[in-house]
Amino acid sequence: MANTSYLRREVERYVRQQLELEFGQPFLSQILPLTAGGRHEFDAASADRTVIASVKSSSGLTAGGNIPSGKINDCLAELYYLSLAQAPIRRLVLTTLTFFEMFQKRTVGAVVPGVQIVCIALPAGIQAKVDEVVREASREVTPAAAAAAVATEVEAQLDSNETKS
Repeated sequence: MANTSYLRREVERYVRQQLELEFGQPFLSQILPLTAGGRHEFDAASADRTVIASVKSSSGLTAGGNIPSGKINDCLAELYYLSLAQAPIRRLVLTTLTFFEMFQKRTVGAVVPGVQIVCIALPAGIQAKVDEVVREASREVTPAAAAAAVATEVEAQLDSNETKS
């Protein structure tokens, strides 16, 4: 199974460090109140809560070359939560330039005023690990890959049975 906890731990840590450099104060993941009465966990919130951010490290197109509608919908959900948060600076931080550009094109005129969509690119080493995790996760959910893996396993068992006979 793909180690997606790496994405949360390392990617969000890196983004929080970049926000700390920009705003001169520490950032932590925090559960904050929403104007509608609920609560939501944001990936980065400044110590004084003047800046809050959600972080997404989605890549571009799917393995099949399609628009990643699930990833886009996940980001739209985060924009909704950011729109219900009270902070002078509210950001959706995307870490992949390709996805950032795609998402911006798809959301022109659909983002509440006061919420920013920004790109904070990851260093090459972290991005390489993210790409590896994404590839592994994609293989796990791609039906053709799963079917090929089962077929290979069945063929291996048949070959094993034939050599025993």
